[in-house]
Amino acid sequence: MKKLIIIIVASFILQNNIHATSDLKQEIINRCRAQMSDYGASIVKTCVDEDYKAALRIRNLPEKYNSIINRCRNQMLDYGYSIVLTCINEDIKAAQALDDY
Repeated sequence: MKKLIIIIVASFILQNNIHATSDLKQEIINRCRAQMSDYGASIVKTCVDEDYKAALRIRNLPEKYNSIINRCRNQMLDYGYSIVLTCINEDIKAAQALDDY
């Protein structure tokens, strides 16, 4: 019985993750098309590929950076996840440098 419950819960989590990933990819595709379509399909594809990789990296950052993640996402998401990730990485470096003073 416990194994069945674990399988059901794992299946539910996997389905939600797949749906969230699909929604994320569609959001990125829509934004890249809106912002980059004047530059051709190869640029739109590059935008999608790079932003999707950046979004997945952001998801895997430690919780201790949530305030930086949230601020950068709120301020920079209109420019894409690559810019959000750059904001996060630069702020983390700056915070560490300030701690070293």
